Formats: sequence, structure tokens, C-alpha cells
Amino acid sequence: MVGRMDSAWKNRLAQLNAAGLNAWGVADGRAWSDVLPGCRSVLVFASGGTALWDALGADLKTHPSHLSEEDHPLDAFITRTLNRVDPEPGESRRWIRCSADEPNPVDFRPLAQDAGLGWRSMLGLLIHPHFGPWLGLRAACFTTELLPVSGPLSGEGPCPDCTAPCISACPGDALKRPSGPLGELGGWDVGVCSRFHQLSTLCDTQCHSRRACPEGLEHRYSESQQRYHYNRKVGRRELAEALDISDEREGVGPFWGSWSEED
Repeated sequence: MVGRMDSAWKNRLAQLNAAGLNAWGVADGRAWSDVLPGCRSVLVFASGGTALWDALGADLKTHPSHLSEEDHPLDAFITRTLNRVDPEPGESRRWIRCSADEPNPVDFRPLAQDAGLGWRSMLGLLIHPHFGPWLGLRAACFTTELLPVSGPLSGEGPCPDCTAPCISACPGDALKRPSGPLGELGGWDVGVCSRFHQLSTLCDTQCHSRRACPEGLEHRYSESQQRYHYNRKVGRRELAEALDISDEREGVGPFWGSWSEED
């Protein structure tokens, strides 16, 4: 049986798109009954390019306290958006965010791949057909509704036939081309990357390998957006100055020094 997208979901999708969650897909939900009893579908939402960052900036201009009163204003913006779009999910839907403070986290990478949001990549990130590596996984809705499944994508994506400029661009030598099929983390060695971050500031505000990827170049995050994601202290200070908002918080993450091979 093939599901269908009703008017309520079409309205939610339009609102989420307007808020910058402009990429989404549907995975088969039957394996996720531990998250939601009777689950049949999982909608996975992501932000591609600068749309979410632009929407956050517009919100902060109107509500400066959304920066000064939040440790992670981007995650808080997404939470408010989800609560507004679906204020009463009831027992048929359960939302889980892809964020550090989510109390019931799930592994979004394989889930998003099952939903057709991209292929595995050398970088350990998904490569989206349109946005390339400039895609951020943000939330998922587990539902008992039967919706049309959109993934996984066919083929292996662009990485196997790519010259892999991401490898030579990495100053920490944390990327290697695997001898076999790309695993979940591609060619990314988390331990090597973590140790390099503890010894050097070269990657404090950007990932050189991600920037070197030839896919989706026109959707690359803005410089301020990259600094926010890779160095919260620097990024949010720059955001506050650009919007003329008084902000004394340093924010949270990323926690480079807490990584290990076992994480």
C-alpha cells in the first residue's frame, strides 16, 4: 500500500520550508516502533544552503532576546518552529531534534540516507543531490501515518568517481580514501581530526575539506554561518555585532576536545 501526503502535512511542509527547513524526505518507519509505537513513516528534515541561517537572522532582528537568552539560538529557533507548525502532535506523531540537548537522540545519518536526503561521502556527511555537503540535519517526525517513502537514493553518489580534493585540503590528514565501499563515516578518521583540533587552530572556524568539495558550491554556507557552526564563541559574537544585539553568552559546543576513537 502506498501512502499519501494530506493537506495538513502539505501545510506543515510549506511552513517548515519558509523557516529554512527546505530539504526533507520520508523513510519507512516500521523499524522505529521503539521510538513511536505503530510507527509507519519517518519524515526527516534538513536545511540546505543559507536558508535557515537567513531565517534565524530575520527572527533575531525582531526578537533580540532569542539570541541573548539562548545558549544555542539556532536550535532554539528550530524548536519554536516545530512547536508552532505542529503544536499538538498527539499520539500519532513524535518529533525528535538533531541537537546536542535532545533528550532522546537517534542517529540521523542512516535515517536521513533512508529518507533519500543524500549519499554517503568521504567527509562522513551526506552529499545531497542539490546542496552537496552544505546540508544540516535538523529534525525528524515519527508518525503512525503511512506516507510515500522517498529513499534511499539509487547509486553511490559522486564520491567514488571524484578526484577527492577534500583529502588534500585537510591540514590534519584526517581523510583517507577507503579501500572498499564508503562506510558510515566515509574516509574521515574522527580520532585524527580530534587530536589535530587540540593541537592547531587552523580548522577552528571552518572545515577545509568541506569547502573543497566540488558539489553544491553555489549553496556553500556564508562565512559567518560557517564560523558559528565551527566556533560558537566567535560565531555568535560576530552574529551579535552584525545585528547590534547585546550578548554576554559564549554558547555551547562544538566540543572538539571531547572526541575520541570510541565516541
